[in-house]
Amino acid sequence: MAATRKKITFKGQSIDAVIRQYKRTRLISYALYSLALLMVMMSLTWYSVDSLTALGLILTVGLAVFAVYVIHNIGIYMMTRYLEILRADCDPKKFEALYSKMEVHPDRPNEITFNICRAIYYQGRFQEALDRLKAMGRPKENSSMYFQYYNLLASCYDELGDVEKLVLIKEKIGKQVLSMKEKDRYIGNGRMLMMILDQMLTQKEGRISRSRALCEELLDNATFTLARIQWTCRLAVLEYQSGTGRSAMEHAAYVIDDGGSTFYVERARELYKKCCGHDYVTEQEQFQANLAAGMYDQEKED
Repeated sequence: MAATRKKITFKGQSIDAVIRQYKRTRLISYALYSLALLMVMMSLTWYSVDSLTALGLILTVGLAVFAVYVIHNIGIYMMTRYLEILRADCDPKKFEALYSKMEVHPDRPNEITFNICRAIYYQGRFQEALDRLKAMGRPKENSSMYFQYYNLLASCYDELGDVEKLVLIKEKIGKQVLSMKEKDRYIGNGRMLMMILDQMLTQKEGRISRSRALCEELLDNATFTLARIQWTCRLAVLEYQSGTGRSAMEHAAYVIDDGGSTFYVERARELYKKCCGHDYVTEQEQFQANLAAGMYDQEKED
C-alpha cells in the first residue's frame, strides 16, 4: 500500500514564526550559494598556479554547478510550501504578511507581487487588489502568470460589479485561446478561465440554472482547499437563489468551518442565517462558549 503524502500546513504557527522560518531559509540559501561561488573561484585560482589539474578543475566546477542547481530547487520547493498558507490553510492575512517581506519590484509583473494581490483579494479588499494588479502590469502572453493574472483581474471586477469589464476580458481571453495550438502548455488554463468567466457572467445575468451547472463543474475540478471554498460559496448563493435552502445551508457551513480568514466565511455566515434564521456556531466557538460558561470545570478534590 502506498504511503499517504503528509499534508503541508502552517496552521498554528504565528505570522512572526513563519517569517522567521522564511528568513532562515533565505539566509541558508545565500550562504550555500556563496560557498559554491567560492569553490569555483578557488578552483580557478589553483588551476592558474598549476595546483589543480584540468580534470580536477572540471570536477570541482561541475560539483559547484550541481550544488547551485540543488540549492535553486530547494528554494523553489520552499516557495511552493509557502503557497499552502493560502491554498490549503486559507489564511490570506498570514500569506500577505509573509510575501510582503519578499517583494522587490511591485511596479512590474512578478509572482511575489501577484501573490500579494491574491492575498489582498481573498481578504475582501477588492479595489485595493485591483489597483495593485494594474500597477504591477500585465504579464506576457507566454507567461505562466498570464491567465492567472486575468483570472484575478476578472474576480476583482466581478466582486466590484463591473460587468462591462468582465465581458471585455472574456472577449480578450477567448481570442487568445482560439489562437493557441492544442500542444500549447497553458491552453488548459485558458479554457478553464473561459469557464470561470462564463460562470461569473451567467450569475450576473440571473441565468441561475446554467450558472449553477458551471459552478458545480468548477467545484468538481477544484484541486486545493481555497478553490473548493470559493466555488462552494458561490454554489451556496446560487442554491439559495433557486430555493434549495437545505443544500445552501450545508455548503455555507462547510465554508464557515474551512474558509479560514477569507471573505467567503463572512458571506457564508450571512447566507446561513438567511437559510435557517440563526447564526452558525462552529465546534471551536461552541467549545469556547462552554468553557466561558464553566461547563468544563472539574470538582476540586478534598
